[in-house]
Amino acid sequence: MSMNREIDAGLKKWHMLRIRKLPVTCKLIAAFCMLGLASSIWAQGCPYCTKRGLDMPISLALGTVQTPEFTAKHKIYLIAIQSQWLLPTVELRCKMGFGVVPPSDHCRSEAVLEADWQVLDGDQVIAQGSAKGISRDFEAGKDYIRRYIGRFDGESKHRYVVRITFTKDGSSLDVTNPRLIVVPPDSGAF
Repeated sequence: MSMNREIDAGLKKWHMLRIRKLPVTCKLIAAFCMLGLASSIWAQGCPYCTKRGLDMPISLALGTVQTPEFTAKHKIYLIAIQSQWLLPTVELRCKMGFGVVPPSDHCRSEAVLEADWQVLDGDQVIAQGSAKGISRDFEAGKDYIRRYIGRFDGESKHRYVVRITFTKDGSSLDVTNPRLIVVPPDSGAF
């Protein structure tokens, strides 16, 4: 057992001597690599952050959801609820409160997407609003329908949290894989 300790001590001493003899440029490169690794680990504090904004799965059941803290890069951000086309088109449009349903497609389902929202910078509420009933603030693509429920003006490098309280039970839409999207206006679809 003592022979193993002597070998381990000898190896540690040999490694330390090798590090001390490395050129300064190698030491700097190693330091930058460690710094890069540390910053990428720190950036993972927001698992739902993307290059374009924030995109996280949520439930539309009664209750409150909150984003992790994220750093603003832009001035204006839009807040939206996005669903996949996994229900019949008219039913999904009606339940999300889509304001432009063709007259031949009368809604048999009432809008269930109703929410109050806040944007916080630390403990300070910097923006708030609500989304109730029918709206015309929608975007749709081949795979998704997105209802915009609010917007806020952010300051670059400030850290924000978006909190949404669903005031009506929209859990019947949970089968559409709803997501909370926070993006600048020119970001396009995810």
